[in-house]
Amino acid sequence: MKLLSLFLILSTSLGFAQSSNYKNIVRQIQQGSGVVWDMQNVAATGAANSALLLETGGSLFQLWTIDERTPKDYLLDQKLVGAYLPKADVKITSLDPYVETCTRVDRPFTVEIQVSDLLSGTGIPEAATKVILQRCLGSFPTGQTTLDPNLVAANTPVESSVITKNGKATLTFPASALTASNPLKASGEEHFIINTLADGAFTQTKIASSKIKVWPIATGAISGIAQGEEYRGMIPTVQLALNDLYPRSDTFFMLYEGTGGAGKMVRPSHICDSTTPQTTSITSDELNALITKDGTYTVALMSKTVFDTRLLCDTVTFSVKRTIAVNAMQTYFSDDTTP
Repeated sequence: MKLLSLFLILSTSLGFAQSSNYKNIVRQIQQGSGVVWDMQNVAATGAANSALLLETGGSLFQLWTIDERTPKDYLLDQKLVGAYLPKADVKITSLDPYVETCTRVDRPFTVEIQVSDLLSGTGIPEAATKVILQRCLGSFPTGQTTLDPNLVAANTPVESSVITKNGKATLTFPASALTASNPLKASGEEHFIINTLADGAFTQTKIASSKIKVWPIATGAISGIAQGEEYRGMIPTVQLALNDLYPRSDTFFMLYEGTGGAGKMVRPSHICDSTTPQTTSITSDELNALITKDGTYTVALMSKTVFDTRLLCDTVTFSVKRTIAVNAMQTYFSDDTTP
């Protein structure tokens, strides 16, 4: 891959190379750059790692022995060794079209994997024939919206597979694998990592990775007015709690006559224009001006994202009865003097 493990076994017919009068050298000649490096005082038998990386074009290894009395050198053997290092690329896409790759915990996303330079055949190191794909998860601590990729990669993968063929593969996941005590509120990052196999002096090595941020499902609450309540005077101020609004979403406070049908927006929509979820609260006094006649009304708190439009909480239905009915009494008086 990067270093070559050299196994040096000198032929017994070259007995002079094993004599104390001879000095053995392994010469590495980089075919791409022309750099030459000599491994000095090589034993007649043994193994060692090459000191230089194998470049494009490979390296020529020559085994020399030198008669220190003459001095005269002898080329005993040579071998051209090619470098190998699989290449890979990972691309993640979701239904969210914005620049930073992110999704909601309940929505699907796609992982495209491109692998090249894997080798096949006999006598080829295993590390040149396959790579490992890992899916690693990391949850956001409270108040945090990014993670150290090294810490995520250190977590035990939730999935791991071996890729043995060059080319492109597309994987589709129906939802994030992140978990939480409340599944709707799971958030963090999913990292897809391609590693080489351990080889010689090298441990498993990352050659490609990509991540997707996962945000929770927004929720909310309507307070200040109660389900089924009748209001005969002023309607109280309404408090709206907005939790984990998805980035670039719009939140609407809607009013309906009865329990549905065509509604009207109570106040201008609240826009979450940040790149991370937003939690806030707002108040509304607009219901008194909008409701001009007695009847039953319903209010709803809704959020529109790139994925869908959904209720953030249960709707609240109440009634308004401001009209006061006056029952008049008519009394007739009689005059006894009238004939």
